[in-house]
Amino acid sequence: MRIHFTSFSRRLAIWPTLPLGVHLRRDADKRPFPLNQEGCRIYSLARHAIWNACRAFGLGAGDVILVPAYHHGSEVEALLQAGVQVRYYEVNDALEPDPEELKEQMDHKVRALYIIHYLGFPQNAAYWREWCDVQGILLIEDAAQAFLATVNGQPVGSFGHVAVFCLYKTYGIPDGGALFSIAPPEPPSSVPKSGYWRMLKRHINWVAARRGEVGFVHMLIKPVFAWWKRINEHAHAEFDLGSPVLPLSKMSSYLIPKIVDEKSAVQRRENYKFLLKHLGNMVPSQFATLPEGACPFAFPVQVQDAKTFLEKLKRKGVMGLLFWLNPHPTLPVEQFLRSKSLRERVLALPVHQELTRSDLERIVKVVKACSAISEVASEPVVSVNYS
Repeated sequence: MRIHFTSFSRRLAIWPTLPLGVHLRRDADKRPFPLNQEGCRIYSLARHAIWNACRAFGLGAGDVILVPAYHHGSEVEALLQAGVQVRYYEVNDALEPDPEELKEQMDHKVRALYIIHYLGFPQNAAYWREWCDVQGILLIEDAAQAFLATVNGQPVGSFGHVAVFCLYKTYGIPDGGALFSIAPPEPPSSVPKSGYWRMLKRHINWVAARRGEVGFVHMLIKPVFAWWKRINEHAHAEFDLGSPVLPLSKMSSYLIPKIVDEKSAVQRRENYKFLLKHLGNMVPSQFATLPEGACPFAFPVQVQDAKTFLEKLKRKGVMGLLFWLNPHPTLPVEQFLRSKSLRERVLALPVHQELTRSDLERIVKVVKACSAISEVASEPVVSVNYS
């Protein structure tokens, strides 16, 4: 069955949107981990938290941190800008470090192990904390995609010596990078930005998901802004550290008490389960089962040509994300083939808490339609007589 969509399709963003009515909400009485901890510091971006954590622990020249080859790149740049060296390791089939490989990389220069909780799926951080304690090194938990996730009721990010969180990957706020550490640095001291423009963009995304005409205009304008950004930025601008002492923006500070709610994790899980039920055959094995306590950042699908597939989705109003396509330039890509394959074949779909059941059903229809087109396109050309 062929599915047709009008030009005025609603636009379903991968990033969480910001409801217009959020300004009418009352501030919550409680905040989830790590925002309720004395050792928490909040910066504009998670990469700022990483830089400050290194400084607080006195990490610098001559110190080495073991970092996964499957990474975004901004976290690596933050580590390098803090003065440390990175030594890459390959993830295994479960997207975890291999203890034997790590042992081979250990020497007196190694000061920390860096693990990433991919897509909000918790790693076995308790095991890695014990492993790091035996080795006499620090454990850094990257929970940028795992805010609100738990393991047996214990918050992800509470196992390591250091943990970083990206709040705007869970909520449609302008910015927000939280740091939880046993050695917290001084709070950021520079003047915060207003955050008004980014807040407005999050509101527009919310409207575009509900009004087809707004989504259509948004899809026309966004490529222009993307083009302008590309010609005015250098090749690896997405990894730039920026000012590491920049605090949370004024609008994010205002919005966090109104919007942050642990119930969001429940809704994300329900959305993930719905997509898994209908698209489970396309999901990488590492994400085919939703662990108890996970707080999914996105819904992953694996295809042969992720770039082309992503463009097909985009034309139908589903804005996916080619997950971590470009690694940090210091990574010798060909030495880490599993990570390379993940970058080229796995893309992410929206799963955030602002999606409605209608949105989820539409995502399923669009993905199945694009998948059918891709399968036909990949088959050998044959002569077919249509009657």
